[in-house]
Amino acid sequence: MNSENDESMTQSQTESVGEEEGLEEPEESKGKVKKVRPSVLSYFKSKGFIVNSITLVSILVIMYLAVFVRSSTLVSPTVLDYDPWFWYRRAEMILNNNMRIPKWDELSHHPPGRPVEIFQGWSYMIIIFYKILNPLMGMTLTDVSKWSTLIVAAATVVPAYLLGKLLSNKIGGVATALFGILSTALIGVSMAGYCDTDMPVVFFSFLVVYSVLLALTKKFGLKTLPYYIFAIVTNVAFVFTWGYGWIIMLFFTGFIPAIFIFRAIEQIVHKRSLKIDMPELKKEFSIVKSLLIIIIPTNIIGYLLGYPSIIPFLPMFEILAMGLLFAGGKLLLVNISVAELQTLNIFTKSGFEAIVARVGLGPVLFTLTLPLLAFYKIYRREKVEAVEIFLYIWAFVTFFLITLGVRFSLLFSTATAVAGSYAIGNIPKYIKNRFFKATFYGFTFLILLIFVSTAISAGFQGAGMMISNNWYDMLDWLKENAHPKSLIVTWWDPGHIIAGYTGLPVHADGAHCGALECIPYNHDDRIQDMGRIFAISDENESLSILKKYRQLKPEQCAEVRQAYGSKVPDEVCDEIPEMFVIASNDLIGKYYWMSYFGTGTGRNYFQMQMTGYDPNQGVIEYNDGQLRLVFDNGQWIPVLNFPQQGVRNVPIRNIVYFENGQERRLNFTDMPNTIDGMVWVDPSYTAAMFMDASIRDSVFTRMFFFNGVGLQNFELVYQNPEIRVFKVIF
Repeated sequence: MNSENDESMTQSQTESVGEEEGLEEPEESKGKVKKVRPSVLSYFKSKGFIVNSITLVSILVIMYLAVFVRSSTLVSPTVLDYDPWFWYRRAEMILNNNMRIPKWDELSHHPPGRPVEIFQGWSYMIIIFYKILNPLMGMTLTDVSKWSTLIVAAATVVPAYLLGKLLSNKIGGVATALFGILSTALIGVSMAGYCDTDMPVVFFSFLVVYSVLLALTKKFGLKTLPYYIFAIVTNVAFVFTWGYGWIIMLFFTGFIPAIFIFRAIEQIVHKRSLKIDMPELKKEFSIVKSLLIIIIPTNIIGYLLGYPSIIPFLPMFEILAMGLLFAGGKLLLVNISVAELQTLNIFTKSGFEAIVARVGLGPVLFTLTLPLLAFYKIYRREKVEAVEIFLYIWAFVTFFLITLGVRFSLLFSTATAVAGSYAIGNIPKYIKNRFFKATFYGFTFLILLIFVSTAISAGFQGAGMMISNNWYDMLDWLKENAHPKSLIVTWWDPGHIIAGYTGLPVHADGAHCGALECIPYNHDDRIQDMGRIFAISDENESLSILKKYRQLKPEQCAEVRQAYGSKVPDEVCDEIPEMFVIASNDLIGKYYWMSYFGTGTGRNYFQMQMTGYDPNQGVIEYNDGQLRLVFDNGQWIPVLNFPQQGVRNVPIRNIVYFENGQERRLNFTDMPNTIDGMVWVDPSYTAAMFMDASIRDSVFTRMFFFNGVGLQNFELVYQNPEIRVFKVIF
């Protein structure tokens, strides 16, 4: 509201109050201009108060929703899933080290461990929450870690709203806050207990963009210096929290040449001439100067603090390198097996639907109107706002990053929250017809309701990331029975959980560690070795691979010390007293990658569900007849059917099933024309699993399905329905 509207509103309200009270203007004062001081009551009746109240209530509701949709996992006794354990343990390490970042992490990628990264802003945020909430409410570090994402989620509403309001109006601010905090992509990685860096990344993305754009609205000078300092501090804090925190500054850096290119094209279109008005272009130099005042000091401060500068990220291919998580100039193998890093064709129907499912129809739909708004302005020969050019860059680049993996839809969701809300806040200015304007607001409100409904549904589905009781029982057993220096070996995913819960060193985990960082065995080495240990049938070879991780050779230890000097603790080169291997049921679905990395050929357990049972003929069908169990002469005979592959009613050589709780193993080698493989039938008979010969004889199959029977160097020391733990006998 402008000052003229405020004055006229105040005057009319004052006159109204005077009339209601029966007050008449004295005769002698008639014709004179009289200043009337508005009453408190008149303010509460004003349009401004109503709008501000609705806005405040909307923000509080969004904060409540931000916490509510993420709260279903608060019942978890620990943090969730895999990666959150990494940041929980980092916070614990710093807290126990007198608030200083430790130099070395002995538990990750052992032996010998790895240096601790300097980007620990999120760990310090968790500790700050702990320092506040522990004295007030007695909350433990685990409790605070579970609540940390909820606290930041609620706090993110503020910079998101301020940014949207700065770019358009209060409606745009509310929409930005709603879209920014409730996207499915963000909810999935920010549930209570999921204390990974995703939520802080979104918080700082909004805060950094807001601080920079706010500074750009102010001409640089002594009075406006605090705005520029604020922008610099938020950028440095972002980098401290996330190693790739330069990404927003990267977009602003790309914005510098983009604005001149866009203005040149705009002039050509407007003037219908190839001649460019250079003085007109020079008007944008004030924006460039202000950006450089922020970018250059931020880089200097970052350099002094030991952070990499923005320079390595400037070329466009470096954005792709960041997206692919390059390490040591080479793509880590682990990324090939991560589902969210599989390439995605965003220009297909299925690809677009995948994006909409994670980002939301509303933000994507309204973001797509931005180019239309630009074309409309160009058609009307109106100047496109500089901030609109920045929003195009932000949305386009993050959209393109999704081609490298659907995981990057989180970055796109942040951009669309701002760009889409900018459209919501500004499009009504171009709609003159009241009916069409009302229709637009009605449609927007409906989109927002659908968006909120989807977010609530996504929140209730987040409970699937909680660790099962079987895992807790196994981890408790390790804490109580394993030597404190024991090495725990399994596929890399649960390494963070094992190290964080038990305090025992692990062979590998999900913290990417390339050849330039992890010496002598990087992440690729460990993944290939672990895959081979499980996927081959030669137990002796599996044992020989494990032996090299029992103790580093003297020359390997010297190599580590040469690279990291005094950071390396003395004991990391000592012989490991015990080693345990975990075979868990989640590795059945991951077996393809274990065999692919370990042997070069990916193999799968073919899992099937019961789809029919004929007791009269004694036949059980799985997957609509692809597998049939035929009861004959008191035993079940497995028969495979894959007509499209020329396999029709062919018996399978081996079967394992349970009868009255007792395991039965049958071999049909005397039967002609059998397939060399095995069928394993669940005790309930509701599911069956076909294994080809290589899977049937693998070390993992023998460990998990047959409890290590026949293995000489692996002693079963613990088991439950999900997990088998073996002690390695050297």
